[in-house]
Amino acid sequence: MNSFSSSLRSGLPAVGLGLMSVFGAMTAGTVLAPTAIAQAPKQVKSSPEFAKPMGEAQALMQAGKFSDALAKVEAAAPFAKAPQEKLGVEQFRTAIYANMKNNAGLVKSLEAQLALGVDTATAKRHKATIAGTYAVMGQEAKAEALTKAYVVEYGGSSDQYAYLSSSALKAKNYQEAVSFGQKAIDQSRSEGKKPSEKLYNIIMKAHFDNKNMDGYYTALERVAGEYPKELYWRALVERATKEPKYNRTQTQLDVFRALVAAKVDLKQEEQLAMGEQALSRGLPAEAEKILAPLFKSGAIGGASDKNAERNKRLYAQAQAGAKSDAGGDLAQSEKEAASAPTGMMFVDTGEGYMTAGDTTKAIDLITKGIAKGGMDEGQVALAKLRLGIAQFKAGKKDDARKTWAEVKGDNGAAALAKNWIAISKL
Repeated sequence: MNSFSSSLRSGLPAVGLGLMSVFGAMTAGTVLAPTAIAQAPKQVKSSPEFAKPMGEAQALMQAGKFSDALAKVEAAAPFAKAPQEKLGVEQFRTAIYANMKNNAGLVKSLEAQLALGVDTATAKRHKATIAGTYAVMGQEAKAEALTKAYVVEYGGSSDQYAYLSSSALKAKNYQEAVSFGQKAIDQSRSEGKKPSEKLYNIIMKAHFDNKNMDGYYTALERVAGEYPKELYWRALVERATKEPKYNRTQTQLDVFRALVAAKVDLKQEEQLAMGEQALSRGLPAEAEKILAPLFKSGAIGGASDKNAERNKRLYAQAQAGAKSDAGGDLAQSEKEAASAPTGMMFVDTGEGYMTAGDTTKAIDLITKGIAKGGMDEGQVALAKLRLGIAQFKAGKKDDARKTWAEVKGDNGAAALAKNWIAISKL
């Protein structure tokens, strides 16, 4: 969790606009009326002082000589009298500046076209390009204002909403960052694209920096579902350890179980700790399964293990306990649970059956334990968490999700139950 939080604190790269239009050289032999983009062209009889240099400019553009073409356009510009001619000058300038990558000139020519009057589709395209170009030029305030105006007027693309979300985060406008980030995600889906991972990271960082941890974990859960990386799942699952009434002895094993289910690779020391936790909680069959690969590989109990003797005893204890449970200890525990004052013994015995692989028996006994009652709120929450795990392992995903949805409390069980619901959908 610490490494993930640090990565959020360090900031996120800006999301690119992707709004720049590509302008090609004009090929029409005459200057067109403003309506010509959508309709048939109307001929305009121009003076030789205008027509000749404009024709030469077109030839130069086609030859890739944009600087020379611009000089010809500027020579013709004073002789542009009709609105169509003035628009033609700006259209040529736009094409030339785009090819020369002269962003300042490009913006000026596009703004001039809008002032002269163009059809609706062209105006929409030009406004998007102007906003995008201001962003490329580093004029963020202008780009953001124009992009906001654009999405209000026309609706936005996923790239535009992503840009606004990123800009809002930079400005520490957290609510806008989240709002535009969500719009970018929704629009991405409308466009048939998988939402970018960066969008979720923007939303997470906005919540994190705004100290809205519920929002942060909700966003973290979403990105873990879309992009199931260990970094996300570890941060999500380890949330349980930060709950006010979290008890390591009672719940750490459940944290490890969720990490394993989310396909997080546990470190060797974590695997050993998980085995120890299982054994200390009276679940030797689970402890044996966890520790067996470590001993088989020699990582634990081998020549390089400084605590080899101690760990060998631990493993031997797990093996013996698992054998005893299978030989009748669990059955005896079940009998004793019937006369116990609370349902806790049923729950513990059911969990033992679950770790031994008998999920049917586990579901039955844990359900009996919850029904018998006599447990405090935290115990009930953990019992339901484990009942859901047993149901999930038995292939009853819908039952498991219903059970997990009922888990309440602040001892880590409810947080883990939410994790399991998400894990069940992977």
